[in-house]
Amino acid sequence: PQVSANSTRWLPPGSHRVEFAETCGVAPGPMAVYLHRPAAWRPDGPIAAVMHGVQRNADGYRDAWVAHAEALGLLLVCPCYDAARFPGDRWYNFGNAVDAEGRPQPPAAWSFAALDHAVDAARRACGAEREDFALYGHSAGAQFVHRYLLLTHAPRVSRLIVANSGWYSMPRWDVAFPYGLGGTGATEAGLAAALGRPVTILLGEEDRDPQHPQLRRDAGSDAQGTNRFDRGHAFFAAAQAAAARLQAPFAWQLRTVPGVAHSNAGMARAAAPLLLG
Repeated sequence: PQVSANSTRWLPPGSHRVEFAETCGVAPGPMAVYLHRPAAWRPDGPIAAVMHGVQRNADGYRDAWVAHAEALGLLLVCPCYDAARFPGDRWYNFGNAVDAEGRPQPPAAWSFAALDHAVDAARRACGAEREDFALYGHSAGAQFVHRYLLLTHAPRVSRLIVANSGWYSMPRWDVAFPYGLGGTGATEAGLAAALGRPVTILLGEEDRDPQHPQLRRDAGSDAQGTNRFDRGHAFFAAAQAAAARLQAPFAWQLRTVPGVAHSNAGMARAAAPLLLG
């Protein structure tokens, strides 16, 4: 719904699905966002966006986060990057930063912008006053989140959590995207800005299966390690090294979650308190 700041038609507390007009993707059209407005949330309250995994089940991610949203008073926003509008890794995990032939695309063509549009649609639907939001992504959603950060610098995001990403775009230019930043037009100044943001790399300590059915195994990803846990450590170390080379502030942290493998629900319990710092 398109509602004004003075509207009395704001969505009541509870879980909802709204649609908004989106130009990103293979063709313009409606995009769904699943949200939850806690009973205690007020228009000046915090907002958190949660990015779904490879199954594109934004409604399931919302449902898994409802209890955390209620406990913390977060307006919960879960955009749905559906497979029809945002097919494959290119349009979701990679944000359409490169085309099918690996050629860099201009920022106006990136699908990262749909996240900001989804948050704004939820803000209009609930009368939210704040423009900033916290951001969490798990698995394929974590791939989206860290590339969104590295390429756009996520200026509206107050805090970012990258949970159990399958593999990463390393902060280096001698490796071509999507395994590095080569060929994207990313700059050292932009990378320095990203390294200074409040980011948590969150890793399940049991997410070490090298044969997990959804884990990419090829030369580019295996250069980062053979499982998600090791790859997360490699990404964090590469970010530390990049900050040292650039003599830039480094505000990232790495945390691990005991007893959790590749589970959004398990990671959410650890991630939720971090979203408010």
